[in-house]
Amino acid sequence: MRTARTEGPRTLWVFAGLGLGIEACYAGMVGLGNLRQQTVAFLCLCGLAFLFYGIAVWGSLHWAERRRTLILIWGLALVFRVTLLFTTPPTLSDDVYRYIWDGRLANHGISPYALPVDSPLLNNLDSPLRALVNNNWMASPYLPTAQGLFALVYCLLPDSALAFQIAAMLLDLLTGLFVFDLLRRLGLPGTRVLIYLWNPLVVIEFAHGAHIDSLMLCLMMAALWALIVARSRIFSAILLAAATLTKGLPVLLLPVMAGRWGWRYVLSYAALIGLVLALFSLGPGWGLAGPLDGTGLFGALRIYGTYWNYNGGVYHWLEVALSGYPTPGPVPIEVVGLAPIRAAKLIVAGALGLVLVAVWWRCRRCD
Repeated sequence: MRTARTEGPRTLWVFAGLGLGIEACYAGMVGLGNLRQQTVAFLCLCGLAFLFYGIAVWGSLHWAERRRTLILIWGLALVFRVTLLFTTPPTLSDDVYRYIWDGRLANHGISPYALPVDSPLLNNLDSPLRALVNNNWMASPYLPTAQGLFALVYCLLPDSALAFQIAAMLLDLLTGLFVFDLLRRLGLPGTRVLIYLWNPLVVIEFAHGAHIDSLMLCLMMAALWALIVARSRIFSAILLAAATLTKGLPVLLLPVMAGRWGWRYVLSYAALIGLVLALFSLGPGWGLAGPLDGTGLFGALRIYGTYWNYNGGVYHWLEVALSGYPTPGPVPIEVVGLAPIRAAKLIVAGALGLVLVAVWWRCRRCD
């Protein structure tokens, strides 16, 4: 049952004012040019956008929906994203150049997992954007569903960072539609879609950064929508498998979905993932053993998992405690060895496993 208060004319003006404040922040970001070189100014604008956003979120939780308010929310959400397209090419991240390169290889019939970017065997496919690809000494770390998007966008508009920004923006807005429809079907005010659509982190990372997480989130929400609205367990399982094959994180939803799918569809989900991975490993191999040269389906991910971490939080301090290495700064494997790093990862993985078991058990009791 909806318990939000009735909206008055003043509410619309408040939402409009907050939205225009957020838009002014994005317009300011466009004026900065290279955001990575304007860190302080960017963070100030981002912080101000979050302040306006937080107030808007509070309002969205306390007011009932009206058609004009929804039009305002969706209209400004679109304006925010289109504004940040003018910050092209992305400067906060260079991941988009890997997307373009992988799409280029796929459109020439070459597996992105087979060869590192700087391989002389790929010189016949050279382009100015090749030099901008990060970690060019290894092959692609991105999973098969992501590769499908890279190939499609590159086919439609080759060598264009803007094309990937637009694709991420459209997937992002589609995610918002799934959220909006689920809110209304669950009896919640549709204005709460603002929590997703106006989130500055979401807007910046997708409309500016073109990150592949937009596809992952869209497929995750589609999987939930298919289960709740379409009542199709097989379609839900297929969509969550596709999300998992974009980035591995959606597997964390499995404890929530398993009780509603049943074991038959859980096995279908696992079988589909295994089949797709097996098909993409043909030729380049799995990359699970041998030298850490970054080739093979999981070759680059092995390097990420072994040597790199970013924004580690509690995990970082666990590494420090186990290795005794002084901080600040990352704990270097070449100094402390692999043992404390592996121990830290096992502890974190075990804690995450316990959380997943607890979620699964709770979902069973709710059912």
